[in-house]
Amino acid sequence: MSKITLIDYGAGNLLNVQRAFEHCGAEVNIATTPEQILTADRLVFPGVGAFPQAMAQLQKQNLVDTIKEAANNKPFLGICLGMQMLLDQSDEFELTQGLGLIAGQVKQLPSTSIDGQPMTIPHMGWSQIHPNQVQWQGSLLADIDANNAFYFVHSFYADVADAKDQLAVFDFGGHAISAALQKDNIIGCQFHPEKSGEMGLKIIESFLQI
Repeated sequence: MSKITLIDYGAGNLLNVQRAFEHCGAEVNIATTPEQILTADRLVFPGVGAFPQAMAQLQKQNLVDTIKEAANNKPFLGICLGMQMLLDQSDEFELTQGLGLIAGQVKQLPSTSIDGQPMTIPHMGWSQIHPNQVQWQGSLLADIDANNAFYFVHSFYADVADAKDQLAVFDFGGHAISAALQKDNIIGCQFHPEKSGEMGLKIIESFLQI
C-alpha cells in the first residue's frame, strides 16, 4: 500500500484530502512535527486561507526548514495555498516570504480581462487546464485528457519566474494563469484534485505511483 503524509499546520482542508487519498488506496498519516515530515515517504501540503497567516503557523510549528529539506528528496505535492507557498513570496495583504522552492511571486488575480471587462474574484468553480510551454508526458498530468475540468477556489495565483516550472495553465479572461507547477520532484496544483471528481482522482493516483 502506498503511504502519504499530510502536513497539518492548521490551514488545510485535511479531511477531504485524506478521504480522496484513502479512496485511491493510500495509507494516510498526519504530520505536525519536523520528525514526522522527515520520515515520510511522500508529502502532501494542502492549504486554504491567507498566505501570511499560513506561513506564520509554519514558523510557529518550526516546520519551514524541515519542509525545505524534505522537498529536496521526496515526492511533494502542494495544493491551492500549499502550492502558492512553494514560491519565493506573496503580496497577499502584505509582502510575505514563502518557502522559496520554486522561483516566483504570488499575486492577485487580474481584475479585468485582456479586453478590459471586469473579472469575478475569487475565481471559483470549474475550469479547463492545458499545457503552456511544458508537455505533460511523464508528469503528474500525463493521463489527463485535453477535454478536462478541475475545481478552483482562489483569489491569488502563482506568477513563476521560469516558464519551465509552469506545467499547466487555465484561461482567466484571456490571461494564462498557473494551474499546476512542477520542478523536479516538487509539484503544485492551484485547483483542488480532491474536489475534482474522476480527473482529480487520476492525479492523486499518479502521485501515489511516483
